[in-house]
Amino acid sequence: MRFRRSAVPDAVRSLATDERRLAWGLTDSGLPLVATASSLYVGDERLPWTRVERVVWRPSTLTLIETSEVEGAGRTRSWELVEDGRLAETVRTRVTSSIGWSDRRALQPKGAVRLVGRRVPGEDLLEWQLVFEQGTDPRDPALRAQAEQMLDGLRRTIG
Repeated sequence: MRFRRSAVPDAVRSLATDERRLAWGLTDSGLPLVATASSLYVGDERLPWTRVERVVWRPSTLTLIETSEVEGAGRTRSWELVEDGRLAETVRTRVTSSIGWSDRRALQPKGAVRLVGRRVPGEDLLEWQLVFEQGTDPRDPALRAQAEQMLDGLRRTIG
């Protein structure tokens, strides 16, 4: 039995990246989305996996929430796909696999922060992010100092 791949639309094929295309999607307006090992390309824009906090797929809508200092507060972007060349599953896999370390730590006197180490293709060291939980003020100097100290400890031990 032979499986037929759907033909890659010209808009997807013409999207210039320096990387191999792993999956693709196309919106009704003709906007191509292409997943590579390091990023999601949305038209000419490059969105590295390290900048994506969460992915939601509800056929046929792909929604991404970008990373920010406060959990869930990043820019939300959605695309209605009229063609999907395994884009949704590839995006979810890439975002999940980019997380090398994630640990929630309590802050004193209150609040919490998530310390997230993200894998960057081609680099040995993790890219570290502080993600404060909702209700924890990332501008509070005492809370930020605690979080930075925790992160410094992880950088020294994990890399």
